[in-house]
Amino acid sequence: MTQGREKAAASLSAEQKRALIQRVVSSQVFGRAPALRAFLLYVTDQSISGLPEKLKEQAIGAEVLGRKPNYDPAEDNIVRVRAHELRERLARYFTSEGSAEPVVVTIPRGAYAPEFVPREAAPAEKPAAKLTEISLEATPRPSPKPSSPKWPWALVAAILLLAVSVPIAFSRFAAKSEIHTVSIVQDGAVRDFWGQFFVKPNEEIKIVYSDPSFALWQDLSGNSLNLGAYLNHKYLNLDDDKYFDVAARRVTSPADIAISTHIGNLAGEFAGQSDPRFARDASAEFLRYGNTVLIGSHRSNPWVEIYEPSLNFSLSQDPHSHAPAFLNRAPQAGEAKMYSIPAMFDTQRTEEKEFLSYGVIALLKGCGDRGLTVILEGLNMQATQAVGDLVTDPQRLEGLLRSIGHKPGTNVAPFEALIQITSLPAEYDNPKVVAYRLRHPESCVGN
Repeated sequence: MTQGREKAAASLSAEQKRALIQRVVSSQVFGRAPALRAFLLYVTDQSISGLPEKLKEQAIGAEVLGRKPNYDPAEDNIVRVRAHELRERLARYFTSEGSAEPVVVTIPRGAYAPEFVPREAAPAEKPAAKLTEISLEATPRPSPKPSSPKWPWALVAAILLLAVSVPIAFSRFAAKSEIHTVSIVQDGAVRDFWGQFFVKPNEEIKIVYSDPSFALWQDLSGNSLNLGAYLNHKYLNLDDDKYFDVAARRVTSPADIAISTHIGNLAGEFAGQSDPRFARDASAEFLRYGNTVLIGSHRSNPWVEIYEPSLNFSLSQDPHSHAPAFLNRAPQAGEAKMYSIPAMFDTQRTEEKEFLSYGVIALLKGCGDRGLTVILEGLNMQATQAVGDLVTDPQRLEGLLRSIGHKPGTNVAPFEALIQITSLPAEYDNPKVVAYRLRHPESCVGN
C-alpha cells in the first residue's frame, strides 16, 4: 500500500499537481489568507517550471510579497515569516478538509520548493489552532489607535496597492486551471444573487481585475488620470518618465486571483463561463454587452469610473490624514461621512498589525444591453478579499443578503453595501455591514 502511494506521488503530472494546489488554495483554511495563497501558487509554478533561481528568498520577497528587488533578507524576514505560516496552514488543511488526499503537500524547512509526498510518508506536523468561524454580524475588535505621524497619500497608496501584488500570469493560471468544486447552485443565496447572471446556458460573465501598477504610477508621479488617459496609454510612452518600470509592470493582487477563481467556479456551476481580463486588456467593446464583475477601485481599475458617479460609497481621500477612504455621499442617521484606514499604513510594518478596514460591494443594473455589474473594492487587500468572499461563499452571502433585507427566493435587487473588517496579517476577520443602500429595481447606470 505504501509503495503504491509513493508511486502515485512520484507519478503526479504537472497538471495534477496544479489541480491539487488549487484544491488547497480554494479551501476554507486558506479562505482569508490571499498572501499565502499567492505564495503557494508562485512556488508551485516555479518548481514545476524548473526555475530554482525563482525559489530563493529574495526572489519570493520581490515577486510575491512586494519587496524591492534589492532588499536585504537579513534585515527583512517577511519570506521566512510567511513560509512558517504557510507550513502551518498546509498542515491544517491536510488534517481537516484535505484528510482524504492520498498525496500531501509540504514546504521543507530551509527551502521553498513544495514537495508532493504520499500521506503515510508525510512528516507529522502539529496543526495550528482551528480557524475561528466568522459571522457577518460578529462584533469587530476595536481598531488600534494610530500613534505615528500622518503620511502622504502617495506612500500610502504605493504600499497599499503593490505590497502583495503578484505577476499577472498567476491570475490567468488560477482562472483557467481545473478546480475541484462542490455543487452549490441549489443554495438559495447563491441562486438569488448569481442565478440572474446565468439565465441562458453558456452565458458568460466578464471579470476585469485591477492594474495596481497604474495606481502606484499615479501616486509616485503626482498625476491623477482618468479612464480616457488610461486607454490611450500615454503614461506608458513618456521617454523621460523615471517611473516607467512601475507603470509598465503587469501585476495584480492575490485577492483578485482568488475572487476571479471563485467566480469562475460559480459560472461553471450555473453551466456558464467566465472571461477574466487584466484591466489594461479590457476595452469598451468588451464591456458593452453582458454581465460584468469589476475588481478594484477607480485608482487601480479605471473602468469603475463608468459607474462611480451613481454610487453612494466611492473611493476618496481623508482630508485630515490623507489616508485612502470611502466617501459616504449622503450619510444617514448613525453613519459617518468618511470611512478610512490608518494614515500610517505600512510605514511601520502595519501589514503585520491589526486595524479596521473597509470594502464596498455594489450590484448594479446596466442600461440597455449592459446587463448586471458587480463592483468589488477595498481599502487594502484584506478588505478586497473580504468583499469577494462575501459574494461567493454561500453562508457569508446569505448573511450579507439578510443584512440588507433581501427576500429569499427572489433575484437580488441592485444595492450597495459598505463592509467593515478587522484586517489581520495575511487575513481578515469580523466582516460586518455598516451601511447599505437599496437602489430602485428599475434604475440603471451606464450608457
